[in-house]
Amino acid sequence: MTIEKKALIWIESIVLISLLFTYGWVTYQRNLVWKDDLSLWSDIVKKSPNKSRAYNYLGLAYHKVGDMDYAILQYKKSLSLNPFEVEAHINLGVSYFYKGQVDKAILHFKHAIEVSPNNADAHYNLGVAYGEKGLIDMANEEMRKGIELRKR
Repeated sequence: MTIEKKALIWIESIVLISLLFTYGWVTYQRNLVWKDDLSLWSDIVKKSPNKSRAYNYLGLAYHKVGDMDYAILQYKKSLSLNPFEVEAHINLGVSYFYKGQVDKAILHFKHAIEVSPNNADAHYNLGVAYGEKGLIDMANEEMRKGIELRKR
């Protein structure tokens, strides 16, 4: 084996070990933050305050622990950054539904359908909300659409 080849192997080994160490350290640091979904997404929002999806996921984390008011704030922030964020409209609608604000829920499910007409969750949730309002025919129609779209 030539000296050049040995030197190249040596350099490649150092680079590989450095990369492994760096990625290991980054993973370790991220794991310190990821105690739960709330801590993870709070950290991500802090580091990327202009990402609408990050606020949507932070809203989901608040929803998961039952804090609908903070969930709603995060979904609204997500939509202020990107009004076409379908999942944020759906999640905001679900949070409003849980708070008994069915008309607001319906509004956001409809917004989601305007942006993404074939979104099964938006149609199904709109149907559930219509059912809560006693609009049985409309509820059945939307729920059936949601189920049909989910089959695709």
